[in-house]
Amino acid sequence: MKVHIKKIATYDFDEIYRFVKKLPLKDALAGKKTILLKPNLLGAFTPDRAVTTNPVIVDVVVTYLKEIGKDVILGDSPGGSTLVDHVWDKTGMKQIAEKHNVTLVNFTKGNINKKKSATMEFPISQYLWDVDAVVNLCKYKTHSLMSYTGAIKNLYGVIPGLKKSDYHKSYPDQKKFTTVITELYSIVKDRINFNILDGIVGMEGDGPSAGNPRNFGIVMASGSASALDYIASKMLGFKPDKLDYVISALKIDGIDPTEIDIDQQWQGFKFPKVKIKKIGLYVTIVKYTPKFLMRIFKKYFNYYPDFNDKCRQCNICVESCPMYVMELKVGADHPVIDYDKCIKCMCCHEMCPYQAIYIHKSFLAKFLIK
Repeated sequence: MKVHIKKIATYDFDEIYRFVKKLPLKDALAGKKTILLKPNLLGAFTPDRAVTTNPVIVDVVVTYLKEIGKDVILGDSPGGSTLVDHVWDKTGMKQIAEKHNVTLVNFTKGNINKKKSATMEFPISQYLWDVDAVVNLCKYKTHSLMSYTGAIKNLYGVIPGLKKSDYHKSYPDQKKFTTVITELYSIVKDRINFNILDGIVGMEGDGPSAGNPRNFGIVMASGSASALDYIASKMLGFKPDKLDYVISALKIDGIDPTEIDIDQQWQGFKFPKVKIKKIGLYVTIVKYTPKFLMRIFKKYFNYYPDFNDKCRQCNICVESCPMYVMELKVGADHPVIDYDKCIKCMCCHEMCPYQAIYIHKSFLAKFLIK
């Protein structure tokens, strides 16, 4: 399986277009007429925040697809309770849709197709089955819960609306949430014809929304989401064999990581000093530490969402909390959290459009969570 990688320093339309035109995208979509583009539209974030897929990437792909005679629609289901029209506008998708006269579809408004995997059932937007093909336009980021997010994790957006929060409630930690991502991928993978990752300006640190933009200066693409994520995560400095959901997706695709094809110049390449998250290390420690040591460990290892002075009382975090343990009281500077009931899913941190929620860490947590 080939993973295409191109060094592109800025969002230069022409340079990105030349890269996209050389991809086997036309072959991947042969015989397909109506194409759904699924960008990462986590919330109402402007492109400079590097939270969502940059509109120039979307513009290029729409331009190319229309040139080869495809009908294009553009859709997603942003997280939380943010108004979708606001997301279209802030992320630049509204402007792209108007420029190319393509339809914007909100996955929460269409029909729902309930699909079963081996162990779970998911409500999935019917749009995935109403089109002939899907192109996954993902964003290159670290992730506070899952460590890394790219092509596979972007497909979580096919679950409409706040139902996504329900899975965080039922599967709150990294190990358990891996099951959700893996089982969902097993259902939708055959609907995804091609994947393009926007890594020109990605995110490091407290992703997927509160981290820092970083110019990685690359665009990546592959017919396989799992192969793309395997290579992309290695380039950030992760050991992909420790990212369970990536390894599970490779097995689902029947791909041997050693047989993934990349150009020689990228063999062994790793970006220097990326601020990668290691919250998942807690899961490993819990699994292998004796109980008497675990009691000591838990006393000194702790992390939880908290507020800084950027809060604007927008209430998005309150409405996005799957456990309903947040409340904005009259006159308060920010919502209060019932930490006894908080499951640390970080949905509030993920959905805050103002970076007003950070992850408070004890001394030991600061040492382990880099």
